[in-house]
Amino acid sequence: MYIVETEFLFGLRKGDRWHNQVMKILELFKMGRIEMLQSCASAFLEVATVLQADGVPAEHIEETLFLMKHKLAEFNVKEVELSSDDIIRLYELLRKYNVTYFDAMQVAVALGRNAVLVTNDKTFRMLGIKAVSFKELIKG
Repeated sequence: MYIVETEFLFGLRKGDRWHNQVMKILELFKMGRIEMLQSCASAFLEVATVLQADGVPAEHIEETLFLMKHKLAEFNVKEVELSSDDIIRLYELLRKYNVTYFDAMQVAVALGRNAVLVTNDKTFRMLGIKAVSFKELIKG
């Protein structure tokens, strides 16, 4: 199973530098060449937090999240739920490693599902999580 993180969600936006790769991954998933691609509520929470910190109004954040969720649904990307076990694992990771709250959350979610995290961020590999870059996933 692959779980996408925040960078992937931002890549759904046409102006984003990762947009072409994100759309290619979604097309490959739709064609059945990538198995079990999922998102997580934690990535949506991080998107909202980043946008809010940048001063984006609530109605624009709401619309952005809705459009991201709708785009993923177009490609039948399911969403895994955030659990209390994920939150406990998050704080274990924060205790052990010098990482951000949301990086630890993404890792906690992936670890709890024995999933591969789809990310271009090398930070995650240093935490021992199975990760694959957008380019690697496209090449198969």
